[in-house]
Parts: sequence; structure tokens; C-alpha cells
Amino acid sequence: MQHQAISRRDRQPGLTSPVWAVNAGPAPKVESLSGAHEVDVLVIGGGIAGVTTALHLAEKRVDVALVEAGQFGDGATGQSGGIVAPDYIRHTPDSIQAVLGEAAGERLTRMIGGSGQHVFDLIRRHEIECDARQDGFYTPSHTDALAAQQRDYARQWQTRGHKVSFVEGVQARALFGADRYCGALRFEEGGGLNPLAFVRGLARAAQRSGARLFGNSPVTRLERKDGYWLCRTPIGTVRAQRLVLAANGGNAALHPAMQRTSLPLNVFQFASMPLDPAQRQAILPRGGAFTDKLPYLFTARLDGLGHLISAFPMSFMVNGDRACYREARRRLKQHFKVMPEPQIDFLWHGLAWVNTSFLPEIYDLGDNAIAIQACNGRGIATNTVIGSELATMLATGDRDALSVQPRAPVPVRFHAGASLLPRFLMSLAYLTN
Repeated sequence: MQHQAISRRDRQPGLTSPVWAVNAGPAPKVESLSGAHEVDVLVIGGGIAGVTTALHLAEKRVDVALVEAGQFGDGATGQSGGIVAPDYIRHTPDSIQAVLGEAAGERLTRMIGGSGQHVFDLIRRHEIECDARQDGFYTPSHTDALAAQQRDYARQWQTRGHKVSFVEGVQARALFGADRYCGALRFEEGGGLNPLAFVRGLARAAQRSGARLFGNSPVTRLERKDGYWLCRTPIGTVRAQRLVLAANGGNAALHPAMQRTSLPLNVFQFASMPLDPAQRQAILPRGGAFTDKLPYLFTARLDGLGHLISAFPMSFMVNGDRACYREARRRLKQHFKVMPEPQIDFLWHGLAWVNTSFLPEIYDLGDNAIAIQACNGRGIATNTVIGSELATMLATGDRDALSVQPRAPVPVRFHAGASLLPRFLMSLAYLTN
């Protein structure tokens, strides 16, 4: 598909739809929920977590229905940067054992470390066209001290059989086209994809496998009645023995136990105009995606049309559409010398939901209800694996199929104030950037 964006020089700045719609292909054809339905498992939420759960349940011959308020990928999935990152956010294979214990820590490390390969294997198995690029995920180090730590992190992953290495400074700078870093941790099985196309492809695969998918069907009421879960939408109902909530931040509106359990992380994602040949040779010439460890973090990857895709966290220091475009251009100029006058063709608001552990969570709500909270800004890989594992557990009853053991949800203390904390911290990070 040809690039159709109108130059930002030719019109007033304003937020756009995500760049992914340019070449995602059409959305799967699904009807709104109407009439009365009865299934074994009801999944609510049409992002990666919900659709992969429905897909794997259907493949295991479990009668499953999925209800989505809008269209598949409308939420955090389709607003994301499309990075497949098989890494912890705040932990390492060694440190996670101190948090979870040796056995549970090793189990989670196997899941996280294998999540990238799981995503790309699933894409190949279902022949999903989503600009999938398994060309590596990097976390650059901006100080010598962090570089030394990351050399040890690479060793920790390697001793557990994962394809992780440390790239020294000169090579890292050449790989990125940016000279701000002194090395990088490389996860060979990571990469990037078009997240909207990915979730649409998963939905088609779920349909082919027999899952009942319904779009444009917002839940108006969800209740436990006569030993079943009863879900009502404007013109239909689903009665189910078991329930999976996979609506990300929307879970809080569906079940009282999920209220105040996660915090919003607002970001602005953006995509440059397609790079020219000289820029393509200099910026990520061998592909890959990276997210650094600076407080005011920087991330970058390329898509198949040559857009350079990045993001910046929302703060109190950048307000209004014009300011957002200026900040996007500033960030590219700051990192890439071959982009002295970057042009931004797409800029959109993204919303990730984070919990206080920064680890994927599965919540046991009782009454045969489960909720997934595995975004934390890196949800593509972890949500894909969790959907697969949860489907196995639901189909077999074996909780050992889960790398994340379910627990009761715990509300975040002082949630109203804590919800403002990410934006406040990003404002401080902006000032020191």
C-alpha cells in the first residue's frame, strides 16, 4: 500500500491516527453481539491478550466468545510502538528470584525470555501479514556503569540458554546511528511489527478456529447470576461458565476488584516521514528496535515503509499539539545527526497501563473469573504468551501451565495521587534531559 500521509508542512499540526493504519489491511469482519448466546468461556477485550486467549481456546476446542467494545486493536495495542521486547523492565534473571523465589523466578524468566520467539512463531504459523521483523531488540547503556551491569545481565540470560549478548560502544553506535550510547544489551529474538495488523491477523485466525468474535459491543452490565457470568451489551447477552477480563485499563469498569489496581502511562507516539536513502544507511542500518534506560526514555525503530517510529512520555512541560510536534522533532534531532530537519507525518496519543510491580499479572477474581494485567509498556510479547498459557490452563485445569501464578488483586495505595505520579516524574526527567 502506498504512503498516503499529507505533509505536516502543508497543514496545521494536530494529532493523527496511528501510522499502523497505513498498511494494516482491513479489519476482520465481525458483527455486533445480538441475541442470546451461551459459551464455556467469555473473553472481554479485543487487544492482544484477549484475542490470543480466544484463539488458543478455540484451537483446543473450547467454546469461547470474545466481546470488544470497538474494533480489534482500538485500544493500547493499536496505539503502541510495535516493539517486541523479550526483557524485564526493572528486573534481571537473577534479581527476580529475590522477588518471587527461585522456582517461580526461573519460570517467569523462561516465559519473558522466550516471549519474542513465541510471537514470531505464532505469526509464521498463522501467516499473519504484519510487517514482522525479528531483527533484535536493544536496551542501550548511556553510562559506563550501566554498560558494566548490562554485560553481567547478558551473562545471566546466556547461562539460562537465551540468545542475549552485549554490544560494545563503537558497534552499538554504528547499529543505532546515534552516538549517545556506550553499549547495548541485545535480545536476538526481539524486534518489531505492525501491532494493529498483528491483532487483526490473530482475530482472523481465531475466527477460522471457531471462536465467536463480536465487535462494537460495549459491555453495559456484567454480573454473576445463577452460577454463571452474564454479560449484557446494548442488543445482546452472553452467558458463560468462566470469564476472562482482558480489557487492560478497562478491567476496572468491569469488576470492582480491579478498581485502582493499575496506573495510566500516557505517551505520544510519532512517526517521521519515510527516511531518505542516506538516513536509511545511517539510522538502524541493520534494523532492530531499541529503548534506552534514561528516565526521559528514548525509543526508535523503522517500519517497512521507512518511517522512523519513536515516542516521548507525557509531561507537564509539553502542552498542545504544536508543542508535541516540536518535541518530536527535537528528540529526533537530539539523537540522529543525519536528521537536522526531521518531518513528523504521524503523531498520536498512546496509553499504557502499569502496575506497581512492573511484572505481568494474572488476577484470580473468584467465581471462575480471571483478569490479565500484563501491559507495563511492553505488552506485545508478554500478552501474547499469557494468552496462550491461560488458554492451556482453562482447557486443562492445570495451573502449572501458567508462568505467572494468579493472585488476588491489590489496589494501589493513594491511587488518585499515584495516577499523576508518572506524568510528574516525566516532567522532572524532561528538565534534566
